[in-house]
Amino acid sequence: MHKLFGILLFLSAIGLNAYEDPNKFKDVDPKFVELVIVEPKQLVGYTVGDIIDRYITVSIKKPYQLIEESLPIVGYEKRYKGQLLGMTLRDIHFDKKITKDLSTYKISLKYQIFTNNVVAKPAFITADYYRLINPAEPEKIVKFRIPELTIATSPIAIFGAVKVENDMSPLRGPLVIETITSAQKIRYGIIGFVISLLTLLYIYSRYTWLPKQNKFFSSIYRQYKKINANEKEIELKVENFVSALHHGFNQTINKALFISNKEQLFEKNNSFKHIESEINDFFKLSKAINFERKNNFDLAEVVEWLAVFSLHCRMCERGLIIDSGDIKKLGFK
Repeated sequence: MHKLFGILLFLSAIGLNAYEDPNKFKDVDPKFVELVIVEPKQLVGYTVGDIIDRYITVSIKKPYQLIEESLPIVGYEKRYKGQLLGMTLRDIHFDKKITKDLSTYKISLKYQIFTNNVVAKPAFITADYYRLINPAEPEKIVKFRIPELTIATSPIAIFGAVKVENDMSPLRGPLVIETITSAQKIRYGIIGFVISLLTLLYIYSRYTWLPKQNKFFSSIYRQYKKINANEKEIELKVENFVSALHHGFNQTINKALFISNKEQLFEKNNSFKHIESEINDFFKLSKAINFERKNNFDLAEVVEWLAVFSLHCRMCERGLIIDSGDIKKLGFK
């Protein structure tokens, strides 16, 4: 118990002096430490406020253990020969995994730059020394070295009147140019506008006049959609309405359309397949009016049904699909 308490006091003392002269401790035998460092890909072009990330993986073999108090402290500013380097540790995070024979630490370091000059100049993240302890011999502290990182900082602005061609320092970061030009943005905007317009036209095409999309049934629908059963000579107007619809079907398939060859209409325009039941009722109505001279239907219902049927034919010739819920059955007495 006293021995453990002594070890804790010793470690605390070491933590208070984590940045003492590294020559105070001997180097550990390299066979006990395996080190992997992932450096930033960018090594030049940094300026004030930029962040540099380093990722260090340390594997330590038994009997040694890492003294975690020897890791860098957040807020510590790097020095070289007593001079501040303008490199401050902003954040440190580590995960550890300890097994029977090995201790592995994955350390993430985040440095921020607080230095600049009128010309490009090198900057350093100086070497760090992490300390190890052998619990069996706590008084014999050893260390291992984390190599330094050299980068180059660039001035915020060119100093004085300098020609660009004479100031092509390789240590200055490249200018960031937008890959999407204004002309490209305008083109993308126009394409988006056209797509939106076409979408709206498709949604509202039931009520919209479209060039080259209004063939035969559009004019029939416009001509007869407002008739009502109370008009004079309404029976004659209904007959004309039916005849006009027949003419529209005939023009669609370039021949006379009957109930027996309606499949030709579906081959010409498959949208009419969705109103097949209405087409069947239309031919029954046409037969009753033109050939049988029967009056076994309600005239007001027929006028309303023909207006809806002509609208559906108008939508079909535009290639639109009719909702099955909008299909209406014509009743006969």
